[in-house]
Amino acid sequence: MRVLLAEDHKIVRQGTRMYLESMGIEVVGEATNGVEAVRLTRDLQPDVVVMDIHMPELTGVEATRRIRLDNPNVRVLVLTAYDDPAYVHALIDAGADGFVLKTAELAQLYRALQDVGVGRTAFDPDVLAKAARHETEVPKLVEGLTDREMEILHCAALGLTNKEIGGRLFISDRTVQGHLQNIYQKLGVKTRTEAVTAGLTRGLITLNDGASS
Repeated sequence: MRVLLAEDHKIVRQGTRMYLESMGIEVVGEATNGVEAVRLTRDLQPDVVVMDIHMPELTGVEATRRIRLDNPNVRVLVLTAYDDPAYVHALIDAGADGFVLKTAELAQLYRALQDVGVGRTAFDPDVLAKAARHETEVPKLVEGLTDREMEILHCAALGLTNKEIGGRLFISDRTVQGHLQNIYQKLGVKTRTEAVTAGLTRGLITLNDGASS
């Protein structure tokens, strides 16, 4: 199996590489940010990309989406410290094939890689159960979102900051925050993470190039 590691923390990346190579897995490259992960996947064509979520330049969610669109035969296994339901739903929507927490045993990572490598999925059952419970608890939509609010919610789902959203949509940071407050009220939530989860689970937004489904 040929694996590409996408992880911005050097110690984690080196430790993961040493373990995988000790188990006979070939690590063909290392990416330190999301843009590099997309480029190296295209150039090296690994069997599996082991992807972190929080990385510079491009989030692991968006990098996963681009990799799966451009390289349908390449599998993506997410290795992360975050088990927030919003990330789980976003990664599934982006096309991830598995999800392993960094707190898991190394043997679990190896088994997940083996599963993903032969075409199966490898989502941590506890993380999936948490995401499913959260989905049933999301409040009903109080009022429909405007087109601008849908655009901002979509950008938030891609992990963009208020400043980055403002730059993309040619509006100020303060205007973005105002729209977000309106979104929270309409969705009946209190945080950006809850808003993204609600938008993804209800099909209001997807992680493609359009702002709404």
